[in-house]
Amino acid sequence: MSAGGERERAPEQPGLRRWELAGFPGRMEIASYLTAQDHAAQYRLIVDVLFEAQAVTLTGVGRDELLAALGERVESVVGVPRARDLLTLPVLDLDARMQQLAKWGVVHSWQDQARTEADFVRSRDRYQLTTDAADLHGWLRERGDDQSAMTSAAAFAPAVIADRLNEVLEAVTGKDYPAAAQAWSQVGTTLKTMADAARVWQSRMASALAGAPDEGKIERLRETVMSYITVWGAGIDTYTARIRDAVGELDRLGPQLWREVAVVGLDPGAGEELISKMAQVHEAGVDTLRAWFAGPDTQASRLRRQVRNAVSPLLRGTRALLSTGGHITRQAELFRVAAAIEEAPDDQAAWRMWCQTTGQWSAQHLPGESADPPVGAARTSFWEAPPVPIDAVARQRARGSSGGPAGQVPNRRVARDQARWLLDQQRREQSAAEDLLAARSGSALSSWAPLGLGEAALFWGILAAVGSARTTQESQVRRVTTADGRWQVIAHPPARPTESACVRTPAGDIVCPDWTLELIPA
Repeated sequence: MSAGGERERAPEQPGLRRWELAGFPGRMEIASYLTAQDHAAQYRLIVDVLFEAQAVTLTGVGRDELLAALGERVESVVGVPRARDLLTLPVLDLDARMQQLAKWGVVHSWQDQARTEADFVRSRDRYQLTTDAADLHGWLRERGDDQSAMTSAAAFAPAVIADRLNEVLEAVTGKDYPAAAQAWSQVGTTLKTMADAARVWQSRMASALAGAPDEGKIERLRETVMSYITVWGAGIDTYTARIRDAVGELDRLGPQLWREVAVVGLDPGAGEELISKMAQVHEAGVDTLRAWFAGPDTQASRLRRQVRNAVSPLLRGTRALLSTGGHITRQAELFRVAAAIEEAPDDQAAWRMWCQTTGQWSAQHLPGESADPPVGAARTSFWEAPPVPIDAVARQRARGSSGGPAGQVPNRRVARDQARWLLDQQRREQSAAEDLLAARSGSALSSWAPLGLGEAALFWGILAAVGSARTTQESQVRRVTTADGRWQVIAHPPARPTESACVRTPAGDIVCPDWTLELIPA
């Protein structure tokens, strides 16, 4: 046993040291106060008090001040009488606790100088949290906070990023690099907030989809999906094209732009190494924007697909909870028995089916005489026996099973296999149609051969998106993303506005302007 009653660490097994020598991060001693088996509650309270004290003092907390602060905190929770028992020896050995925290690297410990004779007899120890311990405990306190503030801050993140990128490009055009640096700093902050909100959504969805559904998981998944849809989903679809175009313009300007922006936030005498490092940081921010909005498989589109794929498990889990009422039932078994009896060819077969499933066979008279049963409850007639009491819970949950084997769920494996096969077939047909349609990219509609059934279904969505896109006076080229987010379309106008094309489909002919379509899978 070590100081404070904590258990010694188990000896390391041979070979474990090689992982640390290889450079992989190992044990964090400062986190030991969270997992201490004997005094974890005391350690966390002490660290919490020291953490709050950092906001009001930079010279540490004396032992007497720490003990008084602990007393106030404990009294506010359990009251004065119980607090006295919890704060005295041997329940709380403050010196032993602080020595152990110092060994773990959680606190710095030193002593004040003795200026009077009384200082020689009183404890002059002072404590302050280390930097790593303060960072760890700050994260621990924020971990349990409501994430609504983060999602609220990400509500207008795509719009803010698009507007700030436009400001960056306008400032660079006028050589106003301080304004460009200011707008770019807001882009970085907003992008980080957006990424943090996305990380929270993804972790919540992964946790809610793990294992069997229950009420808490379904509610958490529903809140996450609705939070994404109402807060962020529409903004991604609206502003992705603007952000992608702005990222392409930043790439065209080259690395020299970020050197000019980096110089704005540095001292005039900053060295070349520091300027290059800051320029690389800004370029990394552009790479992050590209990964989110401008690549062939962007993070924004992946998150949208994850949310879309989480809707089906949400509905299935909700239906499962509604069908069982939150507890195991025998309803499925009774329905199967009723269906089997209904399909019986005659009454005798139906009676045999009932007897087989319930065990209520007719009496069989066997030769010989059986011994008389013992006197007691076994000789009591069913009709004369007193009623069995049934508690209120069993009466309220009439369909619930109070004993016997666990309720069985109807076997829908054949239906699932058939649905999976149909889904795979639809995906193959859709993929083939997408490949055929993508092969027509870059050609005028008047040169298109007749469309197949799958191609026509995709073409309708593309045509609707192009028709609703807006043009500018400078350019009549239309850039748009389809409603399902699967295609990015660039529609070039015909050479003469009066030219039209007739596209043949199985359902009829479509007459529209003779656009030249560039089809890019999103």
